[in-house]
Amino acid sequence: MARPRNSKHRAFPENLYERNGYYSWRDPRDGKEYGIGRDKREAFDQSIEANLHISGPQTSLRVVDRLNGMSNDKTFGDWCDRYKTLLEETRELRATSLNSVRAYLVVARKKWDNWPISSITTLDIADLLKEWTDAGKNRMATHVRSRLVDLFREAQAAGWIQQNPAEITKVRGVKVKRERLTLEQFELIYTKAKEERARPWIARMIELALLTGQRREDLANMKFTDVRDNHLFVQQIKTGQKVALSLELSLPDLPGATLGSVIESCRKGSYTAKTLLYHTRNSGKAKHGDPLYISILSNGFAIAREKAEIMGENPPTLHEIRSLSGRLYEKQYGKDFSQAIWGHRNANTSAIYLDVRGSEWVNIAPPSGL
Repeated sequence: MARPRNSKHRAFPENLYERNGYYSWRDPRDGKEYGIGRDKREAFDQSIEANLHISGPQTSLRVVDRLNGMSNDKTFGDWCDRYKTLLEETRELRATSLNSVRAYLVVARKKWDNWPISSITTLDIADLLKEWTDAGKNRMATHVRSRLVDLFREAQAAGWIQQNPAEITKVRGVKVKRERLTLEQFELIYTKAKEERARPWIARMIELALLTGQRREDLANMKFTDVRDNHLFVQQIKTGQKVALSLELSLPDLPGATLGSVIESCRKGSYTAKTLLYHTRNSGKAKHGDPLYISILSNGFAIAREKAEIMGENPPTLHEIRSLSGRLYEKQYGKDFSQAIWGHRNANTSAIYLDVRGSEWVNIAPPSGL
């Protein structure tokens, strides 16, 4: 039981203490004290704010929240429903991918479903992630964080929130086990892929992966109808980022090939297929021309890698071509270009990004004169 305050401190906010003119706030949950300083007004304001935070979610908005444009009718749960629709309609996620999204958000929805989405803070998200890291599930924490970053990014773009509270969070202690793919290893794997007569799509996949620098789900989703105006238009499934890749893109490490010539090679295999990568023969329920799932793409890369006799405890996967692509483009055109290829939004891309009259698409082409 807390001791009664003396008359000097009777008007203090709960848990605020003053000793010789220095103020500190004590967390009643664990007794830990946090120094605030000697400014009395600042100490009062911070103590009130801290008390509100530990009291749990606010079911009604404060005046300051209203001044900041927050609204009770825009809850986290409401946005989760809209986000699911957005993924289905604009990113065309398959049912299995949507189930993964729901799994990553289920705990967040239990905690924040009725909270105004604009009231969720970085501390709230860090506390949520801590539940997994404390249990030793750092990889799961990483997946949840990535999904929350994307969810809040879309909410910010829609005007539901002013800033993304998940962007600056981190999950520490996650080690990437797979090995990096070297250029020498790539060349060996690519040589074996070109020898695959029954699976010519493996070589086309590797060429597309290197020239576009996109993730495997984006490779699987590329369609012939996405090719127009001398560009391949890709809306990244993971982030929603839109990039328009010039068909003139090429790399010295893939001599004689441009993105346009690779797409034409894909087209010659089947004039009825809708996606650039497709089954080139009937196999079980899959028919010639049917799209390839991402697991099949990964298996195809593994087949060529094993024939190249690249082994090891954690050999490089198909995803590592994305990293190699960025490194090669960086060597040829600079770091900004590789970040543009990857679709990273924080790149300083003034020399590469070409915003066309308000279009959301980012035009990526080899810089002129290089």
